[in-house]
Amino acid sequence: MSHPRTWIVAYDFSEHAKLALARAREQLAALGGGHLVLAYVHPPASDGAGIDLGAVGPTFAAHEETLMRAADRDLAKLIDGFTPPAGGPLTYDHRVVTGRPADRVVALAIEVNADQIVIGSHGRRGLERFLLGSTAERVLRLSDRTVLVVK
Repeated sequence: MSHPRTWIVAYDFSEHAKLALARAREQLAALGGGHLVLAYVHPPASDGAGIDLGAVGPTFAAHEETLMRAADRDLAKLIDGFTPPAGGPLTYDHRVVTGRPADRVVALAIEVNADQIVIGSHGRRGLERFLLGSTAERVLRLSDRTVLVVK
């Protein structure tokens, strides 16, 4: 049986995402190494009522572009700072895209032919989860790949 070699890690710079990334690096290296793709998904510019705030004006659109460039720069810096983990060698890539996080992570997993998706869970419960939704749960439902949810 072959082990997954390309994993995608949903990364939003939160503590949960940092834990998921650490777990992915550790486990993939222990399996002999492979390729990790860090995926940052910037939610679409919307006020929640379906109004595209990006259409409001060039200032807002420029702000969105600045945020995307900053995420791209910060992911590249994060990857550059990695020390080699114990075990097999790891290579890295990153993607910065806009969209609904769960949908885009699943689409990126298909695009890069990832064997596994690794995602942190905020552990929301009850009404908060109902109102806010769960990105990890949606990834689980949408993906045809193995999904590792790290709490």
